[in-house]
Amino acid sequence: MVLDAVHGLDRDGDAAVLPVAPEETMEPAAAAARSADRYFVVDVQTHHVDLTLPFLSAEAVARQVGCLRFLPPNLTCTLGGLQALGQANFLKEVFVDSETDVGVISGVPKGTILPVETMAATRDMVNAVAGGPRALSHAMIDPRAPEGAATAVSSLEHQVRDLGARAVKCYTGEDSWWLDDEAVSYPMLAEARRLGLTLVNVHKGFPGLLGTMAETYVRSRDLPRVTRDWPDLDFCVYHSGYFPNEGIREFIRVVRRIPRRRRKRVYAEIGSAFAVAFLQSPTEAAHLLGQLLRTLGSRRILWGTDSIWWGSPQWQIDAFRRLRIPPAMRERFGYPPLGRRAKRRILGLNAARLYGLDPAALAAARPDGLDRLRAEQDGAGRSLRVYGPRTRREFLALRAHEARRSA
Repeated sequence: MVLDAVHGLDRDGDAAVLPVAPEETMEPAAAAARSADRYFVVDVQTHHVDLTLPFLSAEAVARQVGCLRFLPPNLTCTLGGLQALGQANFLKEVFVDSETDVGVISGVPKGTILPVETMAATRDMVNAVAGGPRALSHAMIDPRAPEGAATAVSSLEHQVRDLGARAVKCYTGEDSWWLDDEAVSYPMLAEARRLGLTLVNVHKGFPGLLGTMAETYVRSRDLPRVTRDWPDLDFCVYHSGYFPNEGIREFIRVVRRIPRRRRKRVYAEIGSAFAVAFLQSPTEAAHLLGQLLRTLGSRRILWGTDSIWWGSPQWQIDAFRRLRIPPAMRERFGYPPLGRRAKRRILGLNAARLYGLDPAALAAARPDGLDRLRAEQDGAGRSLRVYGPRTRREFLALRAHEARRSA
């Protein structure tokens, strides 16, 4: 209701992007009825911090070595503040408090704050609590990492065969390389194929925190050639190549140049892109999804939230479930509708197909241990909170901290 009012949007009717009937703001039963649609949700981009790492000790954090950007409001860069980003709160926010059915634990460059062994351990902990397969994990690979490094290409066999990783995750903006670089990237792709992995996930867009050259190397210009040279691999572009103040225009231009037959192996993941666009305006989020639907179709868009960086993923699930592309917008820009079938595919069925999940079998095993934890707290302990600054003072403090780090 507030977002509609702030942006001057219709709250209901054919022109509504984010429909909210007046009675929903007053009657819980009316709100619950409007949000009753249940979807199978697979979040392919989740992260957390390994708080046992030495550089996240109390002494290191006191020197702000371990201070991270995504902290809850009113918490400073302290060891206590970082607990919100740790393993225990990750399990609670993502798997207990939200409607996420399956979460994929995704890597960070060089495993700096989330080592590959920790990713597997967190996956196993989630599944042990659930009593079933509610979490998967990626193999984090840095092609320029030296031999013996935890995320070097030579580590891929260990990550797949010993740690059970299901797909590759990599960052072209880290150490400045391209997916179509025969000397750097192709040995990684060959090793992935040898080990039976067919899905390669690559960070594109959002160059912040990845170094001075990241803005160049997180562009999507390498997709046409790599999809031509590796016809048996699927490529998922994380964040849909989103750049703040620019959107996904470059990614869309590149994908349109790829022949349709090869384009079927390109997927767009919307983590953080959807969150940022939606918080700018629900209309921006509708344009984001409209562009992806028009270019890739509803079968090649994957749901991701980039949580726990954003806090609870539930607000994004609620926002996406409610979002519409109004008829007038569809007619003007040629967007397909964002209907229930498209939402079912994006929220979970597309990822289920790529990761070999059986939604019906998973549903038959419910309720599980995580569901029982949710039932025990009866909603009383759910934070459903977006992490980050809430006031001008908190925002300026965050900007000042980032300026000190970049200096």
